Amino acid sequence: MLNEFQTTRVWENMLAAEARSLYFGDLATRYTRRKQWITGASFFLSSGAAATIVAKSPQWVPLVLALVSAIATAYAMAVNLDRRIATMAQLHSAWNQIANEYDRLWNHVNDEDAEAQLEKIMEKEKEPSELATTDAPNDQKLLGQWQDRVFSLYHLTSQHG
Repeated sequence: MLNEFQTTRVWENMLAAEARSLYFGDLATRYTRRKQWITGASFFLSSGAAATIVAKSPQWVPLVLALVSAIATAYAMAVNLDRRIATMAQLHSAWNQIANEYDRLWNHVNDEDAEAQLEKIMEKEKEPSELATTDAPNDQKLLGQWQDRVFSLYHLTSQHG
């Protein structure tokens, strides 16, 4: 059975975990979209269609297009977009699972094993927190937007304006 402080902690941690899940899901989507644009642009620029278009243009156009394609591909490799996408998806999944576990606990705060469940869930937060610290951007504005969204889902007042 949880005391009042622990019950409040479950509620706050549930909201925070849900916001983090949405934040990392959003980042995964953004990185995926960026990779799709780079891949699509590189494919187009190396295709016959691009060759046909640039054949009738000034000599510098093919050079610029080749340079743009090379820079975009180099960027994707340098920032390792595939790894970033996988990491953000992993963080989204981990925080979503944690939020669901807090939600279940919220509905069972008077159970005999509630305190042990709270400790178990809080222990699960360590790994995704460490991974996020080392491998994820810290975009406080974007995270704040997702926190506001979660607050609105529960009809709470926003903390960010």
